Amino acid sequence: MNSPFEIHLNARTYMVMESASGRCLGGFGSNAQRSWVFPFYTPSGHTVIQEYAFDHPFHNGFFVGQSPIIVGGREGQFWHYAGFKPRPLGGRVEAPKTPDIEPHEHGIRFRLKNVWLDENEEPLIDEVRTVNFRKAPDATICDMTSEKIATYGAADYPQTKFGSIGIRVEPRLLPVTGGIVLADNNRVGGVDVVHEDESDFVSYENELSGHGRFGVMMHILDEGVSGPWFIRGYGMALFNPTWTQSISTPEGKSWKVSLRVVAYDGGLTEERAQNWIKVQAD
Repeated sequence: MNSPFEIHLNARTYMVMESASGRCLGGFGSNAQRSWVFPFYTPSGHTVIQEYAFDHPFHNGFFVGQSPIIVGGREGQFWHYAGFKPRPLGGRVEAPKTPDIEPHEHGIRFRLKNVWLDENEEPLIDEVRTVNFRKAPDATICDMTSEKIATYGAADYPQTKFGSIGIRVEPRLLPVTGGIVLADNNRVGGVDVVHEDESDFVSYENELSGHGRFGVMMHILDEGVSGPWFIRGYGMALFNPTWTQSISTPEGKSWKVSLRVVAYDGGLTEERAQNWIKVQAD
């Protein structure tokens, strides 16, 4: 289709641009370890996620990770990078050299068929990853879905804090720099308002001197699910279903997690949050 959006490739980052205005929605790419979204911009151009922190170089923008994954007695670790923080076992997510790119009326969708490899480069699971950038009138929306497929035998995802889908928050939005955390039912404060709890949405927000308020909001896209959230003051913000339980999938079956992230200018209200939640994916 003739889409009003286009791709600019820079240093293996696929930047999504609106052709007429030049507005940049954000970028997506892969390295030898994993794929992730970075940067990600509000309509006025503020970035709301951090590519990585010095002490956590494996917290990458908007990403998917899981550790451990066990298939047929083999185990892989897909959270810490082996090169940064050694673990007894390693693993990496192999992405195709070029993702499928699907322009649509409101933005661009990327689709990848990834293979999650153990430390011996043997496949543990397959994954279909979709990343969908969408322009909204008062925000930028990015939906990510990770469907992990037990192609090579039954897959076990033990209970762990090292999963499953989320963001590393831009430091200017954190409580340490005056930011606040918001959740549904008018909950406002620090991370304790929603950490290990449920909510229709979670947001980090702050006032930037000379530029007004801006923030980043998350909403779980899986039907009927509103947590548990893993929300930390240093900027790790996850939807992690394996925080409270283990998950197992028989051979040939899959486990899917999906998260919507919204970059916005101004202050968040319940009405704005619900409007973004209701946006239908293209």
